[in-house]
Amino acid sequence: MSMKLRAFFQRLFYQRRLKKCGVSFPLYCKAHGVTPPDRQGAIAQSHAGDLLQIVHVPVDGYPFNTYVYSVPLNRVIGYLDETLSEKLVYLFGKGFCRDALVENITGGAPYEYFGCNIQILESMCFMKDCADLSHLYGAR
Repeated sequence: MSMKLRAFFQRLFYQRRLKKCGVSFPLYCKAHGVTPPDRQGAIAQSHAGDLLQIVHVPVDGYPFNTYVYSVPLNRVIGYLDETLSEKLVYLFGKGFCRDALVENITGGAPYEYFGCNIQILESMCFMKDCADLSHLYGAR
């Protein structure tokens, strides 16, 4: 099969999965699991427009676990909810990596916690090496 024909069918199947999932890009959502102190500190240092990575890393009991990783801070700041993660795994496959941006930071004083709204992009332009996931845990 020629490369052009193969690329055509890959794009066709991708568009079919995209329609079936009911998602469109850019995709706006929020990071979950942001209350631990290390994540709160990272979010407090974040700014709108900061680069993020969305990385699927299944862990025991959570096959659709998808981390939200801050590139400039070298820290995990949260994860995506299971429903959205399941759709993204169906769309991009297991172990996917995608670009994202911090849309805005919510909360802070007078509220107890910071939150993070994100914009997930379809691209993979500013990605770290997704074969080596040690960067997800930062310097210890």
